[in-house]
Amino acid sequence: MNNLVVYQDKFAASGLRIFERAVEESRRRKQNHVSLGHFLIALDAEEGGSFRYLVGKLREDHGLRADVVPVDQVVEKLMEWSPRYEGEGVRVGPDTKQFLRKALRIARANQRERIEAADLLSAFVEIAPIPFVRPGQSARM
Repeated sequence: MNNLVVYQDKFAASGLRIFERAVEESRRRKQNHVSLGHFLIALDAEEGGSFRYLVGKLREDHGLRADVVPVDQVVEKLMEWSPRYEGEGVRVGPDTKQFLRKALRIARANQRERIEAADLLSAFVEIAPIPFVRPGQSARM
């Protein structure tokens, strides 16, 4: 998708900051295809450390040591599998669109019309805790 402006209306300020950071990460890696991994990198870069805390909590809840698989390694593995888009602009892939739809449903369930960073974090918890908790298993939407 060449025009990412259509997504801007879906985000509150904190969510837009994450979205823009994910797009920039996709461009920086010359992938031009925004994937879940780009969003995870953007969430991890947010101040406050909520993402790292949440991953640690998920691991603890599953009875795993905090250092089972470092978060950075899991994200980098996801990025290896991330497709590249050679066309013009930046593309948002179907899995990422599904992730964003889930985040929007979470926002609306909380009486908000726009996605906040917390909604993205909650969507991550719902769809992708497994590779961050149990090595060798993949995320499911």
